[in-house]
Amino acid sequence: MTDAVVSGRHEPWTSLMQFITVWGDTLTLSLVVIGVVVLSWLAGRIDFAVLIVVASLTGYGLMVLLKLIFSRDRPPVADRLIDIGGASFPSGHAMMSMIVYGLGAVILHRVYPRVRRHAWWLLAAPLLVVGVGFSRVYLGVHWFSDIMFGWLFGLIWVTVWVAVHVQGSKRRQAARAAARAAATERAARMASLSS
Repeated sequence: MTDAVVSGRHEPWTSLMQFITVWGDTLTLSLVVIGVVVLSWLAGRIDFAVLIVVASLTGYGLMVLLKLIFSRDRPPVADRLIDIGGASFPSGHAMMSMIVYGLGAVILHRVYPRVRRHAWWLLAAPLLVVGVGFSRVYLGVHWFSDIMFGWLFGLIWVTVWVAVHVQGSKRRQAARAAARAAATERAARMASLSS
């Protein structure tokens, strides 16, 4: 598939792909994470702010580790429309855009009722993820399998961290309920002693 895409490149698609690929670079994704942190903080959900920061940082670490393990070469330099080095597998743009946009969509859906009422906004996340992934193949800097596995690893990472957050929320709720029950019991005991 990579060869077919590269052989069919022409304007205005090339300029469009160069624009779309920026939505998956480190600076853009860092700004998105900061935006989600601020929105979560303003909504009083510090847990979600922590979630996206920790999941993004650990996901980045995992991506770097996977690149070191596999050390796959990128497509030939002659096919590349942008200058880039480093290992090819998995695609960092594909993996990290899946993590950041995926978690961002989950968090905004949970935090803001307006997003839940207008769920079509959430389509932006998968469209960006697919667009960024395709742009990397189009620009000749990744094999298609780099993108597919980047998406897969990213999706697994989102699933893991959402599950961790859900379990943590259940534990916190159980602890709060136990604390309330203990406080009620103490108050009842004090009331019975004073009467």
